[in-house]
Amino acid sequence: MNRGSTRLLSLSFSETLYYIAYAFYLLTCALNRSVYSDFLFMPVTALQAILQAAAIFLLLLKFILQRVSIKGWTLAAVLVLIGFISWRTSKEGWLFWLAIFVTCAQGVRLKPLACTCLITATSFTLVTVIFASYNIIENIVSVRLDIVRYAMGFSQPNNFGIFLLLICISLSVLRFGKNPLLDIIVISAAVLVNLLIADSRSMAVLAILQAVVLVIFYNVNSSHCRRIASIGFVILAVMLFITSIYFMIYYNGNNAIHYTINRLLSGRLNLAHEYYQMQPLTLFGSSFEEFPPIYWQDGQPYTFVVDNAWCHVILRYGIVPSACLLLGICLLFWKMIKNLEWDALLFGMTLMMVYGFSETLGIRFECNYFLYAIGAKLLFPETTVNELKSMYNS
Repeated sequence: MNRGSTRLLSLSFSETLYYIAYAFYLLTCALNRSVYSDFLFMPVTALQAILQAAAIFLLLLKFILQRVSIKGWTLAAVLVLIGFISWRTSKEGWLFWLAIFVTCAQGVRLKPLACTCLITATSFTLVTVIFASYNIIENIVSVRLDIVRYAMGFSQPNNFGIFLLLICISLSVLRFGKNPLLDIIVISAAVLVNLLIADSRSMAVLAILQAVVLVIFYNVNSSHCRRIASIGFVILAVMLFITSIYFMIYYNGNNAIHYTINRLLSGRLNLAHEYYQMQPLTLFGSSFEEFPPIYWQDGQPYTFVVDNAWCHVILRYGIVPSACLLLGICLLFWKMIKNLEWDALLFGMTLMMVYGFSETLGIRFECNYFLYAIGAKLLFPETTVNELKSMYNS
């Protein structure tokens, strides 16, 4: 057994609680993106409630077992409280879950977390695709520009594409530092399956981007070039955030450049702008339930549909939670650059910041589990130095 495999298996009890809780949470999110009405011989809503309750219990136990200072307890309580208030205000809960996972991340390592994601996402996707293929569950079919799209048991084709992408990302994290040829082969196969079956173009583009970034990380070797590249990644992330907010506020369909970019992004910029016009920014978010729905994608009514992660979080969750999230991400990037880290965490965070421009998966914890490092590296640095050194040397 190699050293990497040994480290994956040498998990502490508190770590194991965290990874199991993440698997439960990922499964609840997967069920939300699928067409199951029953799963494991029980109604999906009941199963999700059980999984969420189990995840909360495991995370609470994990937090109790952490060696946390008074300052750490205070910061954790503030973050969870902000997440809770925003959840109750916005009627959408995934930012609250992000706050919980971040505050319970002391001593957590990236590779076991990625392994948990890979096993859970792959298992769920295989079962769902098989069930849809044998008509055990519905295989939703839609048409776009004369192209037939199959959702393969998911609620829409893009969700199938998301899980293919998540599988590829997790595999690359586990193999990070090795020759990326195998990763590129898997990514190419996923893109081919995606385009032939689901035609999720945005997911295909993001997967291709993953392959490009992977090659960059593998081939840049000098410390000087790595620092320049790291700074370039951060600048790119900042520019995408600024661009997102700019279009949310100032989008103009009569502007040829705005119109072209919006069309390439399947109307995402216009949608963010319309919701911004509906409701001024609030401190802790808005549910948008009091406004008339917007009709989109085959005329379906949506209470709130903003796929750009940054526009989504500031419109739906409000200024305070958005500022906390942005501050945490900026401090995390700053610390990685300061410490000259060139690892799977920087790789994953870079990808997710780019993904956030077109998809909320860029900041949703079930997809962007790299955000755990805000807790592991920033909230509890005084008690996790040795664990972090071990993690980033693996």
